[in-house]
Amino acid sequence: MPTDPDPILAHLAAHTSVRRFTTDELPTVDLERAVAAAQKASTSSHVQAYSVLRVTDTAERARLAELCGGQRQVAEAGAFLVISGEVRRHRLAADRQGQPLARNLESFLLTVIDASLFAQNLAVALEALGYGVCFIGGLRTNIEAVDELLELPDDVFPLFGLCAGVPAELPDGHPAKPVPRPRLPVHGVLFEARLPDDATTLAAMDEHDAVMEAHYAARGKAGHTWTGGLVRRNSRPMREQLAGYYRSKGAVLD
Repeated sequence: MPTDPDPILAHLAAHTSVRRFTTDELPTVDLERAVAAAQKASTSSHVQAYSVLRVTDTAERARLAELCGGQRQVAEAGAFLVISGEVRRHRLAADRQGQPLARNLESFLLTVIDASLFAQNLAVALEALGYGVCFIGGLRTNIEAVDELLELPDDVFPLFGLCAGVPAELPDGHPAKPVPRPRLPVHGVLFEARLPDDATTLAAMDEHDAVMEAHYAARGKAGHTWTGGLVRRNSRPMREQLAGYYRSKGAVLD
């Protein structure tokens, strides 16, 4: 696929997930620049319902790598960041003025969306500075242990981690060498007036499967497809403890 002539669109299209990093620490000045850019993400009614925690203790990072499912990049990257939805500031503001803080599923979704928009901006900003990134959804696998380790206060909802740092130089063919992964065709996600019928949707999925089958085969995974992985992943519920955990931190999910 040709490179887009627009530098911003080309930058977005070049994204890969980096899972091997050098030992170089991410300079604080670069992280602060990236966070400042990330804060310009859209935020519903300017509530800014997010926070980012940089974990610096070596032992804590090693433990987090274990809790995230043995993902070594959590311990090795130049920085490991915990992205949280946060309404603690909202609660403190309401308490100080003697006012209630209304909570329901909408307010929790708003918090998650705000934090996710911020995090995507942060990833793009870090990549613009020349660093590699990798989101870590495995942070939620043992969320209670993560909470205890990091001593997180109420009304802070850890959502995922973000590794950032200098990508390691890996030879072609190395299983951890980052390469752009194909996405669904644009006509499979962009529609006008109405969403397509199931047959049209399946046709776009089949088109993507053909592309992904070649992508996987080139990386030693012959016979793998996108929908095959999708079905396997969705065959059983994941992280069923999360609703109870987030409620224990102050979230209302009704």
